[in-house]
Amino acid sequence: MKYFEDIAVGQALTYPGRHEVTAAEIIRIAAEWDPQPFHLDEEAARLSIFGGLVASSVHLFAITSKLCHSDPEKWATVSALGMREIRSHAPARPGDRLEVRSICLDKRPSASRPGLGVVEFEVQLLNQKGEVLYAYVSAVLLRMRGQGD
Repeated sequence: MKYFEDIAVGQALTYPGRHEVTAAEIIRIAAEWDPQPFHLDEEAARLSIFGGLVASSVHLFAITSKLCHSDPEKWATVSALGMREIRSHAPARPGDRLEVRSICLDKRPSASRPGLGVVEFEVQLLNQKGEVLYAYVSAVLLRMRGQGD
């Protein structure tokens, strides 16, 4: 188990999980959650500004969340507190192999909850070329070592 004390500001974390995006997955998720033509139809996507089928931001968030939880050594997370600065930098396309990197931006003991700390991460979803496709800042409440573990 990893705790508040185990992360330093500026430290980058990588996760073992990877995810390969498929056209079928893009279409299936978009049909349910973001039914835009450039997510649903290969011909419409080819004629769009994207020039081909691309994953929706809802899809990218789901992949990012899944990969953030792929670390076998779990964090002592109490709760996610929120997200901000959500950015789509570049599209994810069929065949892209995605991974996640998190960079600790800030950490501080909780002012209202003894034994807990707030950590802010920039969470980045990258493709096989190392390009950041999607990113956001996430605040997480973590237990301190010796506090309910």
